[in-house]
Amino acid sequence: MLNIELIIVFFLVLIRMASFIVACPLFSLAGIPPLVKAGLAFTLAVLVTPLVQPPSLEFPGGVWGFGLAVFSEVGVGLALGFVCTLVFSVVRIAGTLLDFQIGFAMASVMDPLSGSINTLVSRFLYMMTLVLFMNIDGHHALIQAMVKSYQLVPLTAAGISGEVTLLIIRIFADTFTLAVQICAPVVAILVITDLSMGLVGKTAPQMNIFQLGFPLKIAVGVSTLAILLPALTSVFKYIFDTLQRDLLLLLKGLA
Repeated sequence: MLNIELIIVFFLVLIRMASFIVACPLFSLAGIPPLVKAGLAFTLAVLVTPLVQPPSLEFPGGVWGFGLAVFSEVGVGLALGFVCTLVFSVVRIAGTLLDFQIGFAMASVMDPLSGSINTLVSRFLYMMTLVLFMNIDGHHALIQAMVKSYQLVPLTAAGISGEVTLLIIRIFADTFTLAVQICAPVVAILVITDLSMGLVGKTAPQMNIFQLGFPLKIAVGVSTLAILLPALTSVFKYIFDTLQRDLLLLLKGLA
């Protein structure tokens, strides 16, 4: 005989898990087939359902109350995935700023993984961040965070408060702040290069500064970025730690 209560709990767990996988930049890569994503969400829901405290199945309003519960679980999953997207966008924004300074912005290409137009350095840094995140088992940490979310925010118990709104605004602001800090050393050197080229143009007007400047800025920018790449590992570690902290704060706010 079918256990209706267990089916309802499994469905609510599946809704939150699937919403998170759809919104999380790590699991929502376009290169992953939709059937694999659905299978991952279903498998995780099967494993997590026995660990979840069953909620009160007395939904006020009948079908409408159950619909609101489903909408609440979708919101929790999308909110967690959105925070992950904001944190991972740090390197993408930093790479875009670098591309504008180096001159790669004119070589923008359509990125099939994100479905948007990305510049070269931005795509390189973003993919490197994802690889490092997988290398340190960050995907396992995300799955553990989702399992813990059912303890901190029980099914049908999520709510939006002013603290959640302020937290998302703070994460959004920190994303741009950290992105500027990452690209600041390279941008500073490129600005010095521009000033030097300007002085050369004043002292030697017969030189074609524009023709000389583009390859020089590319060489200086790429060389500086290559030198700074080892130092960026500590920055990436800080980004990953920030992701775990923000997810925990968001879960406490939703609870």
